Amino acid sequence: MNIAICDDDKSFRDLLEKHLRNYFNDRNISLNIFQFPSGEKLLENQLLFDLVFLDVEMGNINGIDTGKELKRRNPHNIIFVITSYDGYLDDAFHIRAFRFLSKPLDIVRLYRALDDAAELINNDIIVFYDVKSGRNVRIYTNDIIYIEIKKKKTKIVTVDNIYYSNEKISVWKNRLNAISFVCPHSSYVANLDYSVYHTRTLLVLAKRDLDGKIIEKYEINIAPKKQAEIKRLFFYVLERR
Repeated sequence: MNIAICDDDKSFRDLLEKHLRNYFNDRNISLNIFQFPSGEKLLENQLLFDLVFLDVEMGNINGIDTGKELKRRNPHNIIFVITSYDGYLDDAFHIRAFRFLSKPLDIVRLYRALDDAAELINNDIIVFYDVKSGRNVRIYTNDIIYIEIKKKKTKIVTVDNIYYSNEKISVWKNRLNAISFVCPHSSYVANLDYSVYHTRTLLVLAKRDLDGKIIEKYEINIAPKKQAEIKRLFFYVLERR
């Protein structure tokens, strides 16, 4: 797990790192913690972080603007906003801040928030054996565009890669229980969060770049008995976006 602490107060960064190490070491979770004294320094780093602790009031780039850029790069990171002034709370909603932490640090509240974050991460990540690379891989469920049966294997298409698993597609259906995952056909599981449009017999999904431009489309047949369900869920997910 990669964790970033971004705060212009070094003593606070050191204190927070100490408590984070205590929390995760007690739970036998390996981690890497990186400290940054400013938003500029954090954004210069190209690592993707699981947890980010952002002080709101910093130099040229404040915590809110830093958080917006981090979310653009990686929508999965969990952001904790650190502030002693509640006037920033409305702005923090724009970066979908997971929790707010105040100074001085409340350790009980911090640990409670970390419990919630750990549960969210565990529910959002799937680990499986990729037969193509011969190793275990770790992917976010939200990154899955669709899954299909391919030559007696299960093909998993994500925003970053394509994987192959020996697990049956029924196993994947049980794992992916979010409302956005549907089965338009017995050989497919599709993520409607990537849907562009659908006809009576066809569901079209798309991969997009960071600016939202479509870079690749995927067409999936809709079985006759699934047409009403796909239509209903398509509009439900569309309204939720």
